[in-house]
Amino acid sequence: MRKIKPIAVVLGAGLAIALAGCSGTSAPAEEGPVDLTMTIWSANENHLALFNEIGEAYVAANPETVSSVTFETLSGDYLTALTTQIAGGDTPDLAWIPEANGKQFVESGVLYPLSPALEAADGYDIGDLIPGAMERWSADDEVFAYPFSNSPFGMYVNRGLVDAAGLEQPSALVDEGEWTWDAAAEIAAAASAQAGDGVGPIMFPQGNRPDVAWDNLSTVWTGWGAQPWSSDGATCEFTSPEMSDALQWYNDAIYEQSAFVKPGETFDFNSGGAVMMTAQLSASGAIDPAMEWDFLPLPDGPAGPSGAVGQAGIGVIAKSEHPEAAADFLAYFTNPENSAKLAQFFPPPRESLLTLETFAQAAPAIKPEDVQRTIIDVVPNAQIKAPHANMSSIAPLVQTAFDALWMPDADVAAVTTDICEQITPLLEG
Repeated sequence: MRKIKPIAVVLGAGLAIALAGCSGTSAPAEEGPVDLTMTIWSANENHLALFNEIGEAYVAANPETVSSVTFETLSGDYLTALTTQIAGGDTPDLAWIPEANGKQFVESGVLYPLSPALEAADGYDIGDLIPGAMERWSADDEVFAYPFSNSPFGMYVNRGLVDAAGLEQPSALVDEGEWTWDAAAEIAAAASAQAGDGVGPIMFPQGNRPDVAWDNLSTVWTGWGAQPWSSDGATCEFTSPEMSDALQWYNDAIYEQSAFVKPGETFDFNSGGAVMMTAQLSASGAIDPAMEWDFLPLPDGPAGPSGAVGQAGIGVIAKSEHPEAAADFLAYFTNPENSAKLAQFFPPPRESLLTLETFAQAAPAIKPEDVQRTIIDVVPNAQIKAPHANMSSIAPLVQTAFDALWMPDADVAAVTTDICEQITPLLEG
């Protein structure tokens, strides 16, 4: 039987207050066609257009049960806005759930069980779902959310800026087995310097910068074999030699080599304003079509490949007034046909769809060889960001402690020791 942790234990103090009473179920709603609402993190117009297309098709096929599906982009801090909505009684029927907090939502009783709806849906083929992708979103053989996006982080490369600097293309280094973080840093720094003001080296998208979202540095430290805590979540590993080496390398790459964009600097890869960008498949839609670019695997570190996957789940909120209708819509939204459509932005957790044919139709701007080596070859075995049942309490402490990293000659040992001292009681709890 699934053990539901008390909300006050599962979530951080602020979110605990916001989520008080989130678990459980609501009273049955009136019969008849219902309006469904799903909160989402993205405000990307292309994402919304596709979501609406799928929602409208579902309503047209099920007019007796659902009259509308609305996708609501929450502004500000997404998680805070979502939990505030739920706690305040303005409960959405479905919600996009960040991967970092997936384990919390599964263990807190906030989510409605989905297995019955998924197993009952015609042609759903639940056995096609990759077990490793489903692990974070399941408990006791029950599925509580569906990871609709399993998107590997890769390295976007502006080929024109690399050519202008007279450097070897990173794609050639991939072919030669020489694509390393050191090589990437050297190329990015040189090409950025050659291009001059207004062109940055390696960047992260604005919302994914490590100085505002620390766990995105997992794209780097996995190449050093580092992880923030032990696999059982009980022991802090920020002070491990692997993590210390990775963070020291990153700090040096920023401030000594000028190979990464510094915190506070702003560049735009999509319009040609940066040499490289560490991001996921979904970022490809915003790149200037006139620009020549590659989407390559993350470089290797001293410990090997840096394969890292970012997930996003969709779950039905247990306090929804229409959980059965919402679960049925989720089964439709994520069936094989619609998963193939979503693949243009969100690689699905379906083994049968991780093919060149799927991505040739869904994301034609990406070269087939890049699809193969950056997505298809990476998804089955990539590392997913380390989850923790106390993530909401732990994450702000780590983010604040990381502030001391964003300066030249930062004392990495002091930073990592401080982190472990602060989060160890939460890991053990």
